Amino acid sequence: MKWLPADCSFGDTVRVRIGSVYHYGIFVSEDEIIAFGLPPVPEYRDRPERLAVVATDADTFSCGSIIEKAVFSFSERRKKRTPAKIVEIARSRIGETGYNIIHNNCEHFVNECVFGVARCTVEEEARRRWLSRPICDVYIAEIGEFARGGSVYPPERDREIKECGNDALRAAKYADWALLALAAKRSLAVDFEKTVFKKTRWGRWCAEGFDFSLSHAGGAVAVAVSGGSVGVDIESVPNFEKKKAAERTDKLRERFFTENERAAYPDGPLPFLSCWTKKEAEFKRRARGNFDPASLDATETDAVSYLVGDEDETVLSVSADAVGAVRVFTVRGDAVRLATPKKIN
Repeated sequence: MKWLPADCSFGDTVRVRIGSVYHYGIFVSEDEIIAFGLPPVPEYRDRPERLAVVATDADTFSCGSIIEKAVFSFSERRKKRTPAKIVEIARSRIGETGYNIIHNNCEHFVNECVFGVARCTVEEEARRRWLSRPICDVYIAEIGEFARGGSVYPPERDREIKECGNDALRAAKYADWALLALAAKRSLAVDFEKTVFKKTRWGRWCAEGFDFSLSHAGGAVAVAVSGGSVGVDIESVPNFEKKKAAERTDKLRERFFTENERAAYPDGPLPFLSCWTKKEAEFKRRARGNFDPASLDATETDAVSYLVGDEDETVLSVSADAVGAVRVFTVRGDAVRLATPKKIN
């Protein structure tokens, strides 16, 4: 659609610039232009019909500015109604109220008359900017909160989970995907069951339109969603200590940590888990190949680590394009709360 100053005809879509905004209407004649509201100028501020669908003459509509008319593209001409139908619909709505500057304004009105769809370029641009802002949200919940049976989307993933022979692992996988559905809807306004999912050549599930990463450990599940690439990993500190894995950290550090990592992450469960989960998160973010911890250097990534939980019992690491925008949420029942995790090295 283009806008040009030109002679207007019956049923044309017209607009006029007033200050920094445009006022839109449906042209019938020089004596009748139908618009949702009067032009936003001081002299009309106290008129009762200023926020209703009204018919005015061209002088009132333009406030002395140049009236432009819409020149539609070929595809738009195929979708638009006939001039007679446009004018009929516009006239039928005279007196209608409910004006909202964001969601129900004069541009919404003319597009609904012309195309049958209420839309506004200003609103769409604001929404586009909002959705394109850096997003990297992590949701953490207990596995039991989301592993109460049922099924997950897509059906192919549901079948995979059902075929898992380990009850605890199957419950964790169900919790992964149930929490993912909540995270995608809440942070990205995604209609989860209309999302296209597919598997990469390395067997990783991915979604069209956004990236996600899943992890579970020690009865907890974590899901990260982002507009850019993202990887997440969690480890349970109590589980690590219970399994006496701490006793093996020297051997693991020697085998899998680089020289830089051994210098940056001293002995102890927390430094070890911070480094290890950063490696896992970075691997998941890259989304290719097989996990080879010795080939990844946590000191050369932008991954960040946190302690989360009521007693700081979980180490969480996130690697992402938008790692500076990380937000962590805890989910318990119907309550979703923004957490304030402690950042660690």
